[in-house]
Amino acid sequence: MEAYEMRTPLTVRRDGAVAELRAALRREKRSVNQVRLRGALAVARGHRVPAVAQTLGVAERAVRNWVHRYNQRGVAGLADRRTGRRPRLSGKQIEQLGERIRAGPRPDDGVCSLRGCDIRRILREEFRAGYARSSVYYLLHHQLRMSYLKPRPLHRKTDPVAQEALKTTSRKGSKTSGNRTSTGGWKSGSRMKAASVSKDR
Repeated sequence: MEAYEMRTPLTVRRDGAVAELRAALRREKRSVNQVRLRGALAVARGHRVPAVAQTLGVAERAVRNWVHRYNQRGVAGLADRRTGRRPRLSGKQIEQLGERIRAGPRPDDGVCSLRGCDIRRILREEFRAGYARSSVYYLLHHQLRMSYLKPRPLHRKTDPVAQEALKTTSRKGSKTSGNRTSTGGWKSGSRMKAASVSKDR
C-alpha cells in the first residue's frame, strides 16, 4: 500500500455512481469489463482499494486506474477497447474445466484436493491455456461460480472416526487386561486387531 493512499483513501467522485455502476454491470456481457465495473462499484460503496483488489484477485494499481478512469470519463472509461484478442478458453472449454474440477482429483494429479496451482497445471497441460494465479481464482469465482477456499484435508491422526475407534479399542483392551489379572481365563491378543482402523487411509 502506498503512503499517500494511507493518508487519503481513493474515492469515487461522481454523483450517483453506485446506481450508475450497478446498472452498467447488469448490462455488461464481457467478463473483463464486469470486473472493472465491480472494482469501481466496490470503491464507490466505500471499500478500500487493497481489499477490493484482494477480493477480485487483481493488482491494486489496476483498481486505482479503474477508479481514476471512471472519475474522469464515467462508465465509458472502464470499457476494454482492445479487439482481436482470442479468449484463452471457449465457452465449451470452461464447461469442461468445471466438470473436471467437480469430478475431483484424478490419481495422476497426486493430490487429495485441487488447489490453485493444480488448476493452473490442468489449464496448461489439458487446455493449453496459461493463467496467472490471480486469473485462476477469478475464473473459478466469477465464471465457474466456485469457491476457491477449501478446508485443509485432515491427517489420519486427527480423523475423529479413527480416534473414536482407537479410544474404544483402548478401553476394551484395558478392561480385558483387568479381567485377565483377576480371573486368568481370557486369552490374549484377540481384541487388539481393531486398532488397525486408525491406520486406514
